[in-house]
Amino acid sequence: MNENNVIAPKGINTLAPQASDEDALKAKYGKVYRVGLTIPVDDEHEQEFAYFFKRPSITSYDRYVKTASKVGITKASRAFMLDCVTDEDRERLTADMEEYPGVGITVGGKLTEILGLTDSVNLKRL
Repeated sequence: MNENNVIAPKGINTLAPQASDEDALKAKYGKVYRVGLTIPVDDEHEQEFAYFFKRPSITSYDRYVKTASKVGITKASRAFMLDCVTDEDRERLTADMEEYPGVGITVGGKLTEILGLTDSVNLKRL
């Protein structure tokens, strides 16, 4: 049961990480990112999710790019996210990805942006 006395299905992320946790996570992991997303459950309801991630390593990113073409983007994104998620959020993230497999692709895309993989590139012919 969450703070609104609503019973959530098992494994669903009902509580966002607390702000007080942020300082402890920064001390433990260094650069930490909070990624939040909202998923429509049906036409009238949405579910909010939030996780903390460590900055992805180059090795983890290289493995993600290499495996995406071999095993598929969903599995590659899942492995990439599990490499980067903080230990404190790993179990919740794993459960949420079982229920909503697209979470891996969505959040994985955001994590690759902080490593420079972005659509915001300008090209101008001189």
